[in-house]
Amino acid sequence: MLLAKVGLDGHDRGIKIVARGLRDAGYHVIYGGIWQSPDAVAAAAAEEDADWLGLSLLSGAHMTLVPRVIDALRATGNQHTECLVGGIIPKEDTERLRQLGVCGVFGPGTSIAEIVDFLRQRSPQQTETVDLTSGVDSGDRVALPDRVLLGRLLSLIEQGGLSATMLNDLHRQRAGKTTRVMAFTGSAGVGKSSLIANLLPRLVQRDQRVAVLACDPQSPITGGALLGDRVRMSAGSDERVFIRSLAVPSGQQGIAHRLDQMLLVLAHFGFDLVLVESVGVGQGDVAIRQHVDRVYLLLQPESGDAIQWEKAGLLEIADMIVINKCDLPGADRLETELREQVNLPGSRGVPVVRAGQSEPSGWDEIIRDMTGEQ
Repeated sequence: MLLAKVGLDGHDRGIKIVARGLRDAGYHVIYGGIWQSPDAVAAAAAEEDADWLGLSLLSGAHMTLVPRVIDALRATGNQHTECLVGGIIPKEDTERLRQLGVCGVFGPGTSIAEIVDFLRQRSPQQTETVDLTSGVDSGDRVALPDRVLLGRLLSLIEQGGLSATMLNDLHRQRAGKTTRVMAFTGSAGVGKSSLIANLLPRLVQRDQRVAVLACDPQSPITGGALLGDRVRMSAGSDERVFIRSLAVPSGQQGIAHRLDQMLLVLAHFGFDLVLVESVGVGQGDVAIRQHVDRVYLLLQPESGDAIQWEKAGLLEIADMIVINKCDLPGADRLETELREQVNLPGSRGVPVVRAGQSEPSGWDEIIRDMTGEQ
């Protein structure tokens, strides 16, 4: 389920309540944020392979904006995602919205239980037929119809993996293509998705085609998940950027099931770079190392003392340490402690970079490390 607000309506309390309620009912909910354009919402629905697109409209502009969203959805070649509308919708407009292609309208006073009942009675149908040949590297951009195919392929991998025949086809067609894979990992709240959001426009300026796999935790209680990383990545509206949210069960060390298959598919589609954002992880969650070319470990001030950096685990797998949010107090002390640690005799000499709104040069240094430019 992708939830979003289109147009200039910035009231988001209602849609956040719905997102939380559906998460608790066991759904995987991607929150797309406020002030979205119809084209951006349609692209997100394709990338997320969303069964449902839920629009919240409180501004009275539903009869203007909803048709534009539905037209944008179909223009992507997405015939699967069904549109739902909630908010302040006059009863006399309900039938007109249905005639436009909206499958459910939820006005004021609708409970979460009513929405859940509706969704369970209308389980979406998906075709499992996938033609890989239509997704072969399409030049400078991943065309929108190919985004639909790519989104579907990633869902198939999430649901059980690709067949041996399909994997063999992907390995054969990958020959000669080079895709570098970068991991961004660290504890919850350290700013991984915000850092990626600042890197994306710089990579696009360098004509890099970039895919992002953004991992968020899945509830061990309900199986639901609230996937909110893409809301910070505004560059996702650029056709050279593809963003996919992934729910990660506990016990996976912060990365999605079958990540290797997903990376193979993204290489097939011709991306120059894949950025993997882990779930907020602990010291021993190092499994991401085996799937990627480089690991960027994010730390923030006041997250540990000097002895913390002596311990085994995450620090051992880092190719670069990024002190994020370095405008916070304690950044200088953290940098000193880390530089002392990584420059001890016999150490690997891992670079330490400061990044944040007060240190934008750090973002460029990370870009140079990722792309190999001088």
